[in-house]
Amino acid sequence: MWYFFRASLLISLFSILFSFERGSIVSIQEIDYESHAEIQANIDNDLGTLSIDIDYGATMYKVVYETVDGFGDSTIASGVFAVPEGENEAYGILSWQHGTAIHRDGAQSNNGFDVLSRVVAASGFVYVAADYLGLGVSETVHPYILKYPTANAVIDLIRAVRNYYSEDFALSLNRQLTLIGYSEGGYATLATQMVMEQELPDEFDITVSFPMAGPYDVSGIMVDVMLENTYYGEPFYMPYTLYSYIHYYGIGDVSDYFVPDFAVDVEDLYSGTYGGGYINSYRNNNGYNPPIACMLPDVVTEFSSDENHILHQLLAENDLFDWAPQSLTYLFHALGDELVSHENSILAYDTFIANGSEDVHIELIPESFGGHAEAAPFAVLTAYSIGEQLQLINPKGDVTHDAMVDITDLVFTVNIIMSIVTDVDNYALWAADFNSDTIIDILDLVNMVNYILSQP
Repeated sequence: MWYFFRASLLISLFSILFSFERGSIVSIQEIDYESHAEIQANIDNDLGTLSIDIDYGATMYKVVYETVDGFGDSTIASGVFAVPEGENEAYGILSWQHGTAIHRDGAQSNNGFDVLSRVVAASGFVYVAADYLGLGVSETVHPYILKYPTANAVIDLIRAVRNYYSEDFALSLNRQLTLIGYSEGGYATLATQMVMEQELPDEFDITVSFPMAGPYDVSGIMVDVMLENTYYGEPFYMPYTLYSYIHYYGIGDVSDYFVPDFAVDVEDLYSGTYGGGYINSYRNNNGYNPPIACMLPDVVTEFSSDENHILHQLLAENDLFDWAPQSLTYLFHALGDELVSHENSILAYDTFIANGSEDVHIELIPESFGGHAEAAPFAVLTAYSIGEQLQLINPKGDVTHDAMVDITDLVFTVNIIMSIVTDVDNYALWAADFNSDTIIDILDLVNMVNYILSQP
């Protein structure tokens, strides 16, 4: 049937190069600033006894950038990045992938700092967070639980942030890249990691990845949950997924899958105008919980009895558990997660190890920490603390990227000046320009020597 061709075409489109410049910046706007004292006060208020001491103030920017939509066509998306208020230092990127959201205007690019972005940026990371397609400025249908469009939005925002830094010789990023995400963000994190490792290994070197509480076995574990004829805490998840697949894979009309009363409203409900709470209330009041109550009974029967059903095939194409991550990876999941079973992470971990991964770990959070939402703060803060232990903040002069300025940096800088080494990245050029005059010459060497001699 024609939709098989379209589904195959959709997937192939994501692995080819496009004529437009993915990750190029369309616009940048400062949307928030907090001094060191303001951030510290806000963190103290937000975290209470769990508060930490931070080192910087920070500025947050909204960026609109070029990416590709779920059909492989050029489009724009939005996100944010927050920059520590430091001088003569290079920071690593920490990319945060947020959980399930549906209201377009609720995106962080419209709302500025929150507790996580404050902690991250004020601790010496460049905080990066994509709104995703269908949220923020993007007016397309959100590609919910579609791995390639999700990963592309994250990857192209990171590219945009790197482009911003490369345009200003006074600023720099070091080579560190940390990925963290929870729920849909856990799925987005693992999808991003997979694409970076398998398709872009020369462009991205992941320091550590933290996929948390994500639905990695979409076609198996999550299908089993959704087919259970029982109450579900977030009933809008399932039609969110199905509506996305109908739209992007072209497998028919909403009326082919949803009961008539729900089919009439589904496009409006998932237009980005409403939040998940509103849709859940609508669904509960109209008797659409459990989730399969909104689907045509014949569709449920066909899907349940035919393992080759088109939806089974498409869901399987978006599974994330059967590959072999090479970067340092920590899977976090709560044993009490009532929305996204921890079996997703156990299956992913076991399969990763069986496939040859050597640096993948799993952290199962005890049931005493609560369910999906309740365990999230503990998971995120624990992951962040691990990421912080691996963090490097590089000073001017640290050409060799070891967080020190010493004789090896002098030698490397001499080699740059004498053109003995020519394949030098933006970070090394920034670090070698010790006096920040945009010229790398003998004055940088003199200043670097004086700095080294002045150190204890």
